[in-house]
Amino acid sequence: MDCIYKVKPITSLYDSCNKCGLPKINCICNSVAQLETNAKIWILSTEREFYRPSNTARLLKLINPHSTEIFLWERTNKPEKLIENINNENYETYLLFPVEDDQAQCRKLEYKNTGKIPAFILIDGTWKEAAKILRKSDYLKKLPRISLEPNFKSQYDLRRGAKEGNLCTIEAAIEVLKINKEIENSQFIDEFYKLFLRSYKAGASGHKLKD
Repeated sequence: MDCIYKVKPITSLYDSCNKCGLPKINCICNSVAQLETNAKIWILSTEREFYRPSNTARLLKLINPHSTEIFLWERTNKPEKLIENINNENYETYLLFPVEDDQAQCRKLEYKNTGKIPAFILIDGTWKEAAKILRKSDYLKKLPRISLEPNFKSQYDLRRGAKEGNLCTIEAAIEVLKINKEIENSQFIDEFYKLFLRSYKAGASGHKLKD
């Protein structure tokens, strides 16, 4: 997906930044120092989800541009680049998605570093949207799955009706990096995620974030 885009503003009082999505008075683009994680994070997103100002996949791309890719999911067009990545033998690719008790045919496993480049596919969106994307995407169904069992409550409270216990996209990515033993990188991203939450809430009220 394009790096420069137009997101729906979270407030009519100020223009929004076309990268982080926040009101320009609280834009954090110049505050973000970039890193490059060892693990690849491949995010599959609908256009609707991608352009939401509360979307955290864009923030991850901003912080970790060389190891994060965002792919557009459409009903009629397959994400050919993502499929090409999945079939690339240089990557050990996993789908981050829960396995229910009645889905014995799915290959749920514990993550182990095999020496290949680890790549994790995250489906960006609500639980209902993610389940629909998986159901309609055959190229995802045969991938080995890993599940997260966080022992903390999600900090993401920017949308109503969020399912309790679910992590947002960037929180899931942070946990994936912990699994890959990239603790410092996960902490680095978490700091800017918290800054994003504070900046979003201030901007939604039309206020400049206080230091």
